[in-house]
Amino acid sequence: MTAHSVAELREAWRAIEAGEFAHGPRSTPAAPGTATVWAPAPSGRVVAVVGCAGGVGASTVALALATATGVPARVVECCPPLASGFSAAASAELGTEGPWRRGSRGDVLLERLITGAATVPIPTEAAVEWTFVDTNWTTVSGSGTGWPESLVRTLDDVVLVTNTTVPGVRRLESCAELLGRDALGVVVGPAVKRWPRPVKVAAAGIPARVRLADFPLDPRLQVTGMTPDPLPAPLLKAAQNVLALLRKEPT
Repeated sequence: MTAHSVAELREAWRAIEAGEFAHGPRSTPAAPGTATVWAPAPSGRVVAVVGCAGGVGASTVALALATATGVPARVVECCPPLASGFSAAASAELGTEGPWRRGSRGDVLLERLITGAATVPIPTEAAVEWTFVDTNWTTVSGSGTGWPESLVRTLDDVVLVTNTTVPGVRRLESCAELLGRDALGVVVGPAVKRWPRPVKVAAAGIPARVRLADFPLDPRLQVTGMTPDPLPAPLLKAAQNVLALLRKEPT
């Protein structure tokens, strides 16, 4: 048996830990449930709801759209747990499935992440007719390699959400330019005819391929965030209008 010094053994252990051995570097296994491409069920409809900035109401819009379909639907929230808008939104908690925490609001299934994984895990299988993917502006930047980025790059139905401010409208314009194709822009705040003049001027820069729809603010939700209580009727009516603009009327 060949004798080795303590220094040699330490160096050998360091090399093993780093994957530096004769057969080449070791590969890092993918985390359970992660993938760069997600293939939704052919029978389901998928809409990406993209927040153009933080706190503009994208999660509320996604939930309202899912509720307004009137059929089994779900919202897949892609943000880390600390940023979740759905932590208190479910009327019933359904436990966990893999990396996802599941809850329900009637016919709407809510899926949110248990941990802040570097890569968003693929959604679970669900018996729903609609899936609304609640994500943010990073998915349209073209730099990511996860399934949300792949989905937004190829999906027909993309909803860009912002608020009724000049910075918000400029973020919508930037996201639309990065997306580079038709989309629906949902602007949370007063009706278009009541937009402040500076916002109307800023909105002139939004590409013509982006159709705009307004979506009301709810004073109670601004204070409480989303709760298990039913969404206000004006929000559901606005969501029905958005679904109609997507040429997908609720059934």
